[in-house]
Amino acid sequence: MNMRSVFYPRLVNDAFGDPALYVRLAHRGEALLFDCGDLHLLTTRETLKIREVFISHAHIDHLIGFDALLRTFLHQEGPLRIYGPPGLADRIAGRLSGYTWNLVAGYPLVLTVSEWGPDGGRQVVFRAAHSFRPEEETPLEKGEGLLRQTDYYRVRAVPLDHGNIVSLAFVLEEPLHVAIHKDALVHHGYRPGPWLTRFKDRMRQGVAPETPVLVPLDPKGEIVVPLAELSRQIAHVERGMKISYVTDAAPTEKNMEKIAALGADSHLMVIEATFAHRDLERAMQRNHLTARLAGQIARKARAARLLVFHHSPRYQENPELLADEAREAFAGENYD
Repeated sequence: MNMRSVFYPRLVNDAFGDPALYVRLAHRGEALLFDCGDLHLLTTRETLKIREVFISHAHIDHLIGFDALLRTFLHQEGPLRIYGPPGLADRIAGRLSGYTWNLVAGYPLVLTVSEWGPDGGRQVVFRAAHSFRPEEETPLEKGEGLLRQTDYYRVRAVPLDHGNIVSLAFVLEEPLHVAIHKDALVHHGYRPGPWLTRFKDRMRQGVAPETPVLVPLDPKGEIVVPLAELSRQIAHVERGMKISYVTDAAPTEKNMEKIAALGADSHLMVIEATFAHRDLERAMQRNHLTARLAGQIARKARAARLLVFHHSPRYQENPELLADEAREAFAGENYD
């Protein structure tokens, strides 16, 4: 990525481990989590940065980390927001009902679970203070798959076929990338600091060009500069960063077209490569992508970088096989 990163993604586990993509948001003290497999490799500090969790579907390897996440957040102010396909709220309710909550009356944590699918969805609230009983159910419109939007990121989803259930694929996007020129800061005598984050937010919000911005000077003092003038002095804007996340998708043409469209021009595509292409029949039976298909999809989407994961354990004796196969297809080899 040529631009300075605002999203710092990493797989929590190795390519054979449970799915969980942790994305730290630069300068925000926040993180997003895509799927919630085994999370024991995250530190408590890292876990507490999580604000939103996006679940592709509720198979055990994608949700087993929920209890650990809940335990870490139990004493926190929250809220913790969870998004996923239809039926997720009932599964979360089932997990919560498996514990005794007689000593949590004063706990502030609020869980909000939002379901989304082709036919719309619902939002359900679970409060620790109310023993995590499901309440405040609100219907959600079908929409276009926009699950979450802030001034500095948005997350969209598309439903994929994973056998007889829906598995969501996600894309994380920065609406507008505002790049700061450090040499320009020095030239104008502006002191770096948190004000730059607020300045970027105003640029993304499209506030009035004449809006005054209080700028600290180096080594001391401050000056007021109109937003548009400040932008000309120290910044430029460009297309925002984009990360796509895809897992548990049947190897059908329809799925692959949806994935390529969702992930078009991604700076990074994180996509499952569960089976080798020589085992395509097995992949079709299990409703997963092969490594070659993963690479071909990323190439079709014009992704800048490819990261494959969710490998079947049957390939552990040759751990580079799937990554190599995906890389070759992404580069154009074995590409039809």
